[in-house]
Amino acid sequence: MRYLALPLLLLLTGCGNLAKEMRYLSDDMLETAPKSDMQVRYPTWGDAPKIVSQSGVMGPMGRSRAVSDSDLQSFLMKNGVDHEVLPGDHLMVKLTDTIKFNTGSSMVKPSSAYWINKMASYLATQPGIDIVIDGHTDNTGPPSRNDVLSMKRAKAVKKQLIRNNVAMDAIFTRGYGEYLPACSNNTRAGKACNRRVEVLFIVSNQR
Repeated sequence: MRYLALPLLLLLTGCGNLAKEMRYLSDDMLETAPKSDMQVRYPTWGDAPKIVSQSGVMGPMGRSRAVSDSDLQSFLMKNGVDHEVLPGDHLMVKLTDTIKFNTGSSMVKPSSAYWINKMASYLATQPGIDIVIDGHTDNTGPPSRNDVLSMKRAKAVKKQLIRNNVAMDAIFTRGYGEYLPACSNNTRAGKACNRRVEVLFIVSNQR
């Protein structure tokens, strides 16, 4: 019986240490887990926009700027730009119209460039708006090449905005390659639909 007591005592001691380790792990996981739906949707941006003073806000991309009384939706409606408002704690407006590209190209078409320039003239006066640009491709060519191409397309639109005085740190680009098609890649029209850039605006909270 005495020989059994020592292993039992060691086992119980080990369980106590294990419980402490599990509790430490649990606490650490709670610290790193997303604490809001904004963090779940946009984990690389961290916390949602916060007021930093009466005259400024911190945007989703960490940019401190003056509060802007934005009339974004009015501007879009006035210029006939189709869009949808996404649900969430912050005003997020996704443009239904996309910017199209030729096969294998990251050059913005003249028709799209004109539209981007018009948007840029408005965005340059609105420091309370962050712009998210998502690049996409069809499935022509190897996926690794399409990953690079999709990012090039997003950055081409970003450069067009910057050339028209939109703040560089207000623009966030992402490339999704061929992995999020909007249309079927089985037809020529479907491929053309997928060679696109999508634009999302996030408006800072006004409080």
